[in-house]
Amino acid sequence: MLHHHQHPDAIFPDDISFLDEILTQLLTERRLGRDCEDAELVAARLISLFQSGVHDRDMLRNMATPGVGGRIPR
Repeated sequence: MLHHHQHPDAIFPDDISFLDEILTQLLTERRLGRDCEDAELVAARLISLFQSGVHDRDMLRNMATPGVGGRIPR
């Protein structure tokens, strides 16, 4: 079995669920579909932030979206 300390960049099933929940919230708030370029950018940013050690939900939400104050304008 893999553990976080063995593979620090690995994203495990619980992590995927956590990140997907955040992504879904961000896309819903901004009325974006999952199949648009902005959604891909937000998802990639969430993964990058998570792998760099940001695991706090609010920090991820605020930092994952580009634009003024770390948010995509509505």
